[in-house]
Amino acid sequence: MKEELDSIPQESFEAVIQMLFSGDAVSGSEGIKSTFVSKITPPIQGLVKTQLAIKKYGKVGSRGRTRKKANNELYLTALPRGSFGIELTRIEGSDEDLFDLVDSSEAMKDVIYLIKDTAESDEAFQSIIETTPKRNLSNLKKLLQEISNERSILKMDCGEVHIELTSEQVDAAAKRVSYAVEDEYELLIDGIFRGMLLDSNRFEILDHNGNPISGYISNELEEEALIEYDRLFLNKNCLIYLKAYNIKYASQNEKIEYELLEIKEK
Repeated sequence: MKEELDSIPQESFEAVIQMLFSGDAVSGSEGIKSTFVSKITPPIQGLVKTQLAIKKYGKVGSRGRTRKKANNELYLTALPRGSFGIELTRIEGSDEDLFDLVDSSEAMKDVIYLIKDTAESDEAFQSIIETTPKRNLSNLKKLLQEISNERSILKMDCGEVHIELTSEQVDAAAKRVSYAVEDEYELLIDGIFRGMLLDSNRFEILDHNGNPISGYISNELEEEALIEYDRLFLNKNCLIYLKAYNIKYASQNEKIEYELLEIKEK
């Protein structure tokens, strides 16, 4: 029996994430505000979705996988008590393979580590700013701010990964992200599309004054759409839709980072 127990993998790949709350977000162990749940689930979904895309697209070379839209919808499958919380699950479909489920589980764990490092210290969060897609910083800001507004703790579990944050730690993390991500907005550029690199997930354009703008490609864009953009618009004048993130670094320097959303014909 001991040998059988030792043979069980220590790491779990079940694509389930649980979150427990307290404070004004819940009524003891009796219930959780529906308005609170409706506010926190979109950023959680966004965080997992972006991390899943990183897992899938970052392994194209080793797995030979294409940049296709991931089936990454999360379902509310339980309301754990202890105070009170929510359980979100990636429900397996008939066309899912093992890699998809493993990637989903790892993406959920990455989100937990992301929140943990944000709450840990300014130094830990600074490395996050440098390496995390700005869309995730935006979703992280929304999630932590909502939890902070309710003066709640945060407990998170996914497989063997677990964190517990006090309401003070949540509040400090929310302020840390809010300070770094000052603003975000969408803009339309009438310019020239100069091309993209799928391996590095980056694009480059020229605005109407000939100034270069570069940034990251949205994870929402499938590989087929990007290939079509390259075929139709390379070195041509077109309408380019971007999302801009105004990021403030610990050095007090500010930088605008761009994400490509869509390209259309004029």
